[in-house]
Amino acid sequence: GEVLVPEGRYAKMNNVWFLPSGPSLLSWLRKAGFRSPRMVDFCPTTTEEQRATDWMRFHSLPEFLDPDDPSRTAEGHPAPIRAVFIAET
Repeated sequence: GEVLVPEGRYAKMNNVWFLPSGPSLLSWLRKAGFRSPRMVDFCPTTTEEQRATDWMRFHSLPEFLDPDDPSRTAEGHPAPIRAVFIAET
């Protein structure tokens, strides 16, 4: 399995220690005893959904991506992708 372990920060966040690939997370779920784990959605996180608003005026995803290549974070890592998993206990 593949896991991104960024040196320093990921998308300017200092609390991200590792980011597993979808297949890696499925493997971890099986190893943790979950049954029938499956990934039901996998899509890029967009700047339309994660952005500053009237209720949240702080920096958000647009400020954390490379301004010249939004497929990369400010540090040069792949941009965030959201995955949704379902598993049974």
